[in-house]
Amino acid sequence: MYQELQDLPAKYNVIALSKITKVRATQLMALRKKFRNEIKIRIIKNKVAIRAFEKVKGIAGLESLSKELEGQCALMFTNISPFKLNLIFDQNKVFLPAKGGDIATKEIVIPAGNTGITPGPVLSEFKGANVATRIDQGSIWVSKDTVVAKPGDVISQNLASLMSKLNIKPIEAGIAVNLAVSEGLL
Repeated sequence: MYQELQDLPAKYNVIALSKITKVRATQLMALRKKFRNEIKIRIIKNKVAIRAFEKVKGIAGLESLSKELEGQCALMFTNISPFKLNLIFDQNKVFLPAKGGDIATKEIVIPAGNTGITPGPVLSEFKGANVATRIDQGSIWVSKDTVVAKPGDVISQNLASLMSKLNIKPIEAGIAVNLAVSEGLL
């Protein structure tokens, strides 16, 4: 990996950095598969990357990129312009089931109607989320559209469990370009 990080900057015009906290492996795998020939994605230890980049000469902006390596990072080597790269990543965002502790980015609504879930212990989860329900024809029905989280709210473990049972995927996830070096420009 150390050797590869010394070779890749010379082969590609653009080096992009993405902070990948809260990015799930399935998203990365999908992007790697889709853009196998255009984008080389490398997830590395920051110290290894910094040491490798110190050995690389003649690539402007690499030092400032090294200073930004904090937390879990992915380096992307490509010939696609950083702006087009960001557009590609915006178009490839996916919606995922919420986990306990995730933060709602927009209003989450449980729609009215038949859930297809048979009555039982799950009723207490609906009650815990303040969702009005009724039992009709052997399944749980939500009486009216209910807002269970507003933007910025932390999603509890119980609410996340309930939403996954209802197949509600409120968390928008994807990769964003945090920083890029292209032709010496940061």
